[in-house]
Amino acid sequence: MVKKERISAEVAERFDRVVYKFNVFQKSPIDFGTGEPLYIHETHTLTAIGKNPGINVTDLAKELCVTKGAVSQVIGKLEKRGYLRKRKDFNDGKRVLLELEEKGNMVVEGHDRFHEEIYSKYLDDVSYGQFTVFNKILKRVEAFLDKKINEDT
Repeated sequence: MVKKERISAEVAERFDRVVYKFNVFQKSPIDFGTGEPLYIHETHTLTAIGKNPGINVTDLAKELCVTKGAVSQVIGKLEKRGYLRKRKDFNDGKRVLLELEEKGNMVVEGHDRFHEEIYSKYLDDVSYGQFTVFNKILKRVEAFLDKKINEDT
């Protein structure tokens, strides 16, 4: 049991470092092909819309795990810069649906290439079984965090 405790402590420490570094990374904008650097939350907003054309603000906020107010601010900025467009739902005039403009599609494609580069350079030798185990661990960590977040609200 000592070996398991030692490796679990090492994993926890590494996980903390990765989370910290990811937070630093998120603060640095990246150009995904439009000539204009975007923050990762802007890129993820565009990616979510690209994968769900016609998504509304409420569903997008749920998808991104943020408030409707936060997603509305990002949408407004991205719309002004020509990355997406809003349109009224023909069936429900109160609902606003979101779709990508050409610039938004360029970002999603560039972001996909970015992920492909990560996989090909850093994760290509990871087996399906290893990904499955890692995914299982992440699901448990996520469940723990969801529980803690819900306790605090």
